[in-house]
Amino acid sequence: MSLYFDLTDLLKHAKKNSTVSGIQRVQIRVLQHLAAQTQQQEILCAYDIGRFRRVRICRAQDLFIDKKYNAQRILVRLGLENPNTAFSSRELYDDLANYKKKSLKRVLRKVKLLILRRLRPDYARAQMNLVPLSKQNDSQITTIQTWPHRKLHKHDHVVLIGTNWNVSTVETLAKQHFLCGGKVSQVMYDLIPYRYPEYSIDSLAKKFSIFLYRSRSFVSQYICISEAVRIDLQKYLAETGSDIPTVTWPLAHEFVGYDRNETSNQSSDSPIVKKISKPFVLCVGTIEVRKNGAMLLAVWQQLQKELGDKTPQLVFAGKYGWKILPFQERLQSDTVLQHKVTVAKQVTDDDLAELYKQCLFSVTPSLVEGWGLPIGEAAWFGKFSIVSSSSSLPEVCGNLVDYIEPNNIDEWSQAIKRAILDDKYRQQREKIIAQSPLRL
Repeated sequence: MSLYFDLTDLLKHAKKNSTVSGIQRVQIRVLQHLAAQTQQQEILCAYDIGRFRRVRICRAQDLFIDKKYNAQRILVRLGLENPNTAFSSRELYDDLANYKKKSLKRVLRKVKLLILRRLRPDYARAQMNLVPLSKQNDSQITTIQTWPHRKLHKHDHVVLIGTNWNVSTVETLAKQHFLCGGKVSQVMYDLIPYRYPEYSIDSLAKKFSIFLYRSRSFVSQYICISEAVRIDLQKYLAETGSDIPTVTWPLAHEFVGYDRNETSNQSSDSPIVKKISKPFVLCVGTIEVRKNGAMLLAVWQQLQKELGDKTPQLVFAGKYGWKILPFQERLQSDTVLQHKVTVAKQVTDDDLAELYKQCLFSVTPSLVEGWGLPIGEAAWFGKFSIVSSSSSLPEVCGNLVDYIEPNNIDEWSQAIKRAILDDKYRQQREKIIAQSPLRL
């Protein structure tokens, strides 16, 4: 039997982003682990990132050979990017991220860079503040063996591990395999766009609902990343008269590439970490409405009144998402708060690891989550967290962290203030975390 993992979502993300969010991080870690550990089964990746292209296949052990994520290297190995071009699609999107979407300035900037890429490539890179091509190491990367999909055998297993809510060629392949008696698993990270459409944009909520309904026609089992997600999914399946099996697959706490309880030497080369005032409290994740960042800003305003100069810096490590107007308005309207808040939009794995190591503690105030990766990652580095009591979050670290109802500003303020001022309490909690077993 061969295991086929759908890589389409990850590759689309790599073309536009130099860093990964939680779901992409999970995909990479799972495939790295399986490729390194599995002996009897062949771990294959299936992908299709062109509208009219056929599904192509590669071996996971050929593709995921770097300990740390590098979008460019993955794309070059698959022959999807030319390392000698003036700039990659990811670098282009990184540059365009500085302009408002659909704005005239963004359009003109894109046209200008695309013209310069052909006529004056070195000047184009200079305009984008990128190092010259001659200093790039990616030109030495060789492509790996890939081949067009030919046939799935009945005993093969297709795992849809991404978030492709649109119909893809790989999904069509999976459906054909299912109808021929093959096994197809769909990984479910959450049902938030369906259960809580107010936390997502309308187009996503609609696409996700259609996908959820459609998936019943080709899925042999659903793999849920938490018991909370599994219960939520079972309710949906019962409502729609389906009896498809569901299993829970709790995620690991391990931050791959770093030792358990690894500490910082305080001399990081990361420009992001160097700019952050110490001490600081860390909040990891995309800044969007369900992450409850606006509430956290209100907490920091309250702490500033009570603690004054003893109030630590609050660091948000994550890019901006949707429905963040309350967050932006609160931050922009308070100049004093602005001096105590740092938003790090583009953090690499090295940046993030160093932030975990150097923070006082971490906070996760989300209104709803499918899992809660930052809680486990903070614990991996021996750091204490204060966490929302909602949805799946208590499943991540159990009694190793403190829980607060997500919208209780006063309780959040008191809990955070205690963790800031009471070194003995925080250190005791860290000692317990450091000595407790965590999932690899």
